[in-house]
Amino acid sequence: MEKEIKEELNSLIDRGFFARAEQLAQQLDLNDKVQELRRKALWQMAAANRNMPGTKKLAEFYGFTRDQLKSILEETLGSEKIKEDNRILDPCYDQYTGQYLSFEEWINQLFKRWDKIGRN
Repeated sequence: MEKEIKEELNSLIDRGFFARAEQLAQQLDLNDKVQELRRKALWQMAAANRNMPGTKKLAEFYGFTRDQLKSILEETLGSEKIKEDNRILDPCYDQYTGQYLSFEEWINQLFKRWDKIGRN
């Protein structure tokens, strides 16, 4: 049974389902893997989806502070910048500003709006 679960974990990671993989890794008590997958899930929510409320909510769910999230995103951004042809960092339309923002600009907006995000 555990072998099947580990195979499922690897399959989820290979397919880029990091949030679901994190839950499975947590069930298996793979603490180092859990932290790695949390960082990947946050990066995916922020960079790939450019979803401010989702990024904030996921960070809070994982127990990360605003400053920890900022550090995670900036560290990952630094390693992503050196990759060639990394379209994920290209400007995308931002619904809050009505402008096309690079990922760095989007991060700045995320933390500028942090206290307002998720309020109804």
